[in-house]
Amino acid sequence: MKAQRARSSDARAIFELIAGYAQQGLLLPRAEHEIRKNISHFLVHENKNRVVSCVALENYGTDLAEIRSLAVDSEFRGRRAGTKLLEFALAEARRCGIARVFAVTHAPEFFVRQGFEPTSRHTLTEKVERDCRACPKRRSCQLVAVIATVIPERAALPILSESSTPISAA
Repeated sequence: MKAQRARSSDARAIFELIAGYAQQGLLLPRAEHEIRKNISHFLVHENKNRVVSCVALENYGTDLAEIRSLAVDSEFRGRRAGTKLLEFALAEARRCGIARVFAVTHAPEFFVRQGFEPTSRHTLTEKVERDCRACPKRRSCQLVAVIATVIPERAALPILSESSTPISAA
Protein backbone atom coordinates (compact mmCIF):
# COMPACT_ATOMS: atom_id res chain seq x y z
CA MET A 1 0.00 0.00 0.00
CA LYS A 2 1.17 3.47 -0.84
CA ALA A 3 0.25 6.52 1.29
CA GLN A 4 -0.02 9.88 -0.46
CA ARG A 5 -1.93 13.11 -0.70
CA ALA A 6 -5.27 12.66 -2.43
CA ARG A 7 -5.78 13.81 -6.01
CA SER A 8 -9.00 15.22 -7.43
CA SER A 9 -9.52 11.91 -9.24
CA ASP A 10 -9.73 10.21 -5.79
CA ALA A 11 -12.81 12.19 -4.69
CA ARG A 12 -15.42 9.61 -5.74
CA ALA A 13 -13.60 6.73 -4.02
CA ILE A 14 -13.18 8.83 -0.85
CA PHE A 15 -16.88 9.71 -0.95
CA GLU A 16 -17.83 6.02 -1.21
CA LEU A 17 -15.55 5.00 1.67
CA ILE A 18 -16.97 7.69 3.94
CA ALA A 19 -20.58 7.01 2.86
CA GLY A 20 -20.32 3.39 4.01
CA TYR A 21 -19.31 4.46 7.50
CA ALA A 22 -21.84 7.32 7.53
CA GLN A 23 -24.67 4.85 6.80
CA GLN A 24 -23.63 2.96 9.94
CA GLY A 25 -23.62 6.22 11.94
CA LEU A 26 -19.86 5.99 12.54
CA LEU A 27 -18.81 9.03 10.48
CA LEU A 28 -20.51 12.24 9.56
CA PRO A 29 -21.58 12.17 5.92
CA ARG A 30 -19.62 14.32 3.49
CA ALA A 31 -20.96 15.35 0.11
CA GLU A 32 -18.83 14.51 -2.89
CA HIS A 33 -18.66 18.19 -3.90
CA GLU A 34 -17.39 19.03 -0.38
CA ILE A 35 -14.69 16.37 -0.72
CA ARG A 36 -13.68 17.74 -4.12
CA LYS A 37 -13.53 21.27 -2.71
CA ASN A 38 -11.35 20.10 0.20
CA ILE A 39 -9.34 17.39 -1.59
CA SER A 40 -6.08 18.97 -0.39
CA HIS A 41 -7.04 17.96 3.18
CA PHE A 42 -7.22 14.27 2.30
CA LEU A 43 -4.56 11.60 2.50
CA VAL A 44 -5.13 8.17 1.00
CA HIS A 45 -3.66 4.69 0.82
CA GLU A 46 -3.79 3.04 -2.56
CA ASN A 47 -3.45 -0.60 -3.42
CA LYS A 48 -3.10 -1.42 -7.12
CA ASN A 49 -4.25 2.14 -8.02
CA ARG A 50 -7.40 1.82 -5.89
CA VAL A 51 -8.07 4.01 -2.85
CA VAL A 52 -8.47 1.64 0.10
CA SER A 53 -8.36 4.11 2.99
CA CYS A 54 -8.65 7.83 3.54
CA VAL A 55 -8.34 10.46 6.21
CA ALA A 56 -8.71 14.23 6.25
CA LEU A 57 -6.24 16.41 8.13
CA GLU A 58 -8.05 19.70 8.60
CA ASN A 59 -6.06 22.64 9.84
CA TYR A 60 -7.24 25.01 12.57
CA GLY A 61 -4.11 27.14 12.29
CA THR A 62 -0.46 26.45 13.02
CA ASP A 63 -1.11 24.92 16.43
CA LEU A 64 -4.03 22.56 15.85
CA ALA A 65 -5.45 20.19 13.23
CA GLU A 66 -8.26 17.63 13.24
CA ILE A 67 -8.25 14.06 11.99
CA ARG A 68 -11.59 13.58 10.20
CA SER A 69 -13.22 10.98 8.01
CA LEU A 70 -10.83 8.11 8.71
CA ALA A 71 -12.22 5.21 6.67
CA VAL A 72 -10.79 1.86 5.57
CA ASP A 73 -12.24 -0.42 2.90
CA SER A 74 -13.68 -3.53 4.58
CA GLU A 75 -11.32 -5.73 2.56
CA PHE A 76 -8.33 -4.01 4.22
CA ARG A 77 -9.54 -3.85 7.84
CA GLY A 78 -7.30 -5.69 10.25
CA ARG A 79 -4.23 -5.09 8.08
CA ARG A 80 -3.12 -1.92 9.91
CA ALA A 81 -4.30 0.29 7.03
CA GLY A 82 -5.95 2.76 9.42
CA THR A 83 -2.94 2.80 11.73
CA LYS A 84 -0.51 3.39 8.88
CA LEU A 85 -2.67 6.17 7.44
CA LEU A 86 -2.97 7.83 10.87
CA GLU A 87 0.82 7.64 11.26
CA PHE A 88 1.18 9.26 7.83
CA ALA A 89 -1.28 12.02 8.84
CA LEU A 90 0.65 12.70 12.06
CA ALA A 91 3.91 12.87 10.08
CA GLU A 92 2.26 15.34 7.67
CA ALA A 93 1.10 17.45 10.61
CA ARG A 94 4.64 17.45 12.02
CA ARG A 95 6.08 18.35 8.61
CA CYS A 96 3.64 21.28 8.39
CA GLY A 97 4.61 22.50 11.88
CA ILE A 98 1.28 21.69 13.54
CA ALA A 99 1.78 21.20 17.28
CA ARG A 100 -1.33 19.19 18.21
CA VAL A 101 -3.80 16.95 16.39
CA PHE A 102 -7.20 15.90 17.71
CA ALA A 103 -10.07 13.64 16.70
CA VAL A 104 -13.67 13.31 17.87
CA THR A 105 -14.52 9.65 17.54
CA HIS A 106 -16.62 6.57 18.30
CA ALA A 107 -13.36 4.59 18.62
CA PRO A 108 -11.16 6.41 21.16
CA GLU A 109 -9.29 3.20 22.01
CA PHE A 110 -7.87 3.07 18.46
CA PHE A 111 -6.46 6.59 18.86
CA VAL A 112 -5.19 5.95 22.41
CA ARG A 113 -3.18 2.99 21.05
CA GLN A 114 -1.56 5.50 18.67
CA GLY A 115 -0.51 7.88 21.47
CA PHE A 116 -3.57 10.14 21.70
CA GLU A 117 -5.01 11.07 25.09
CA PRO A 118 -8.68 11.51 25.95
CA THR A 119 -9.76 15.10 26.48
CA SER A 120 -13.00 17.01 26.88
CA ARG A 121 -14.63 18.18 23.67
CA HIS A 122 -15.25 21.47 25.42
CA THR A 123 -11.51 22.17 25.52
CA LEU A 124 -11.54 22.15 21.70
CA THR A 125 -13.32 25.47 21.35
CA GLU A 126 -12.38 25.70 17.66
CA LYS A 127 -14.20 22.42 16.96
CA VAL A 128 -17.20 23.33 19.09
CA GLU A 129 -17.59 26.66 17.31
CA ARG A 130 -17.19 25.21 13.83
CA ASP A 131 -19.16 21.97 14.02
CA CYS A 132 -20.72 21.10 17.35
CA ARG A 133 -22.91 24.15 17.95
CA ALA A 134 -25.05 23.46 14.89
CA CYS A 135 -25.02 19.66 15.18
CA PRO A 136 -28.46 18.16 15.84
CA LYS A 137 -26.83 15.48 18.04
CA ARG A 138 -24.91 17.93 20.25
CA ARG A 139 -27.02 17.29 23.36
CA SER A 140 -26.90 13.49 23.03
CA CYS A 141 -23.45 13.14 21.45
CA GLN A 142 -21.53 10.02 22.48
CA LEU A 143 -18.31 10.92 20.66
CA VAL A 144 -15.06 11.11 22.59
CA ALA A 145 -12.38 13.71 21.95
CA VAL A 146 -8.73 12.63 21.84
CA ILE A 147 -5.62 14.71 21.27
CA ALA A 148 -1.96 14.06 20.46
CA THR A 149 1.00 16.37 20.69
CA VAL A 150 3.17 15.98 17.59
CA ILE A 151 5.61 18.83 18.26
CA PRO A 152 6.06 18.96 22.05
CA GLU A 153 8.31 22.03 22.07
CA ARG A 154 5.63 24.01 20.20
CA ALA A 155 2.73 22.77 22.31
CA ALA A 156 4.58 23.64 25.53
CA LEU A 157 4.77 27.34 24.65
CA PRO A 158 2.31 29.47 26.61
CA ILE A 159 -0.49 31.06 24.67
CA LEU A 160 -1.01 34.71 25.57
CA SER A 161 -4.33 36.41 25.19
CA GLU A 162 -4.51 39.70 23.34
CA SER A 163 -4.95 41.47 26.67
CA SER A 164 -1.68 40.10 28.09
CA THR A 165 1.00 42.63 28.81
CA PRO A 166 4.50 41.65 27.75
CA ILE A 167 7.20 41.73 30.42
CA SER A 168 9.65 44.51 29.75
CA ALA A 169 13.38 43.87 29.92
CA ALA A 170 14.24 46.63 32.39
